[in-house]
Amino acid sequence: MSSTRATGSSAADAVAANERIRALVDAADGTWPSEAYEVLLQEWAAAVHRGDSDQVNEAA
Repeated sequence: MSSTRATGSSAADAVAANERIRALVDAADGTWPSEAYEVLLQEWAAAVHRGDSDQVNEAA
C-alpha cells in the first residue's frame, strides 16, 4: 500500500510541476526565462522518475 501512496504522490508532484511550467510559460510575455524553466523541468523529471521507480518496485 505504501508504494501505491508513493506513486500517487509522485504523480501529484509531476502534475504540480507541470502546472508550474504552464504558469511560467503563460506569464513569459514574450521573454523566455530559461533558467527558471530548466529548474521546473528538473523538478518535473524528478517527480516522473520517482513514479517510474515506484512502479518498478511495485511490479517486483
